[in-house]
Amino acid sequence: GFFGNPDAELMTRWYQLGIYYPFFRGHAHLDTKRREPWLFGDESTALIRAAIRRRYQLMPYLYTLFEAAHREGAAVARPLWYEFPDDEKTFDKEDAMMLGPAILVHPVLRQGATEVSVYLPAGVWYDFDTNVKHVGPKTFNYPVTMADTPTFVRGGYVVARRDRVRRSTAAMASDPFTLVVAPDLQGNAVGEVYVDDGKSFHY
Repeated sequence: GFFGNPDAELMTRWYQLGIYYPFFRGHAHLDTKRREPWLFGDESTALIRAAIRRRYQLMPYLYTLFEAAHREGAAVARPLWYEFPDDEKTFDKEDAMMLGPAILVHPVLRQGATEVSVYLPAGVWYDFDTNVKHVGPKTFNYPVTMADTPTFVRGGYVVARRDRVRRSTAAMASDPFTLVVAPDLQGNAVGEVYVDDGKSFHY
């Protein structure tokens, strides 16, 4: 957001989507009210904190995507049709996105929503939060509270994460990786993780 003054719900939803954007920063016009997360009440602050923690958790995956973007020109955040060019249902899908090839995000975009209609293209999908398995193509209603941003890991991929809670990526540098293995219909999954020292060209 930039202009205007969001309420607690909109502010929280902005963060819950924003953590998946390649460039993530809270920002506003000079004439708007202050909007630090802690100004929207304890519940919103906790939800925004949880969203930011997910951003940090996914940093190894994001970093790997950025390295691939530098090397191959592949987009970090992608429309669904980028990954599923043969699926016509993805062509005008503007309420969901892929984060790299392995993560589908369906943000909550309507005020007061208690569910969202999620479309999962062909293949196996695993709910990021519950590990519930879905087989697409499939459209279904996903119940949501203010804590939810429907997110799915695509079968056939391995997603590298760092799950320890830290205040910065520098503090995470020596933390162990958690590898989320999401098998496809044949039980296979592949993935990669790019690691460097964060300072030089050494990797």
